Amino acid sequence: MPDPGKTNLRAILWAWLVAGCLDISSAFAIYLSKGIALTRGLQGIAIGLIGREAALKGGTATAALGLGLHFFIMLGVVLVFFAASRYLPVMARHPVISGIIYGPIVYLIMYWVVVPLSHIGPRPHSFANDGLAVAIHICLIGLPIALIVSRSSGIQD
Repeated sequence: MPDPGKTNLRAILWAWLVAGCLDISSAFAIYLSKGIALTRGLQGIAIGLIGREAALKGGTATAALGLGLHFFIMLGVVLVFFAASRYLPVMARHPVISGIIYGPIVYLIMYWVVVPLSHIGPRPHSFANDGLAVAIHICLIGLPIALIVSRSSGIQD
């Protein structure tokens, strides 16, 4: 019989890796489509922690910090879903619905709470940008996390 602790840890790690890589890949595609260098895009993430001037002057070091911050935040997103799915087993039983709901929740918290409270500050919103961001959060964050975590739970239908 598999060790549940190892199974849970494996699910958390896979969900973290998959969602983290999918999300940053979508950010890279958006940066490149707008002519933004990847280093500058990653520095944009670091701005939230260390401010604009320090992030933009830091070169590849602050780009690496931005990438690290991205994956740190994604680990938190995965751990929240994992913990919630253990408290509410219906989330593991219905991972598609859970992922479709969780993605926009993550978006709302990140872009309407975390980013405005960071050094980045409030950002302008548009229906087109928000719609794309919500779609990305559903397809590349919510669904992969829910499906991977659900598979490890042993309680899905």
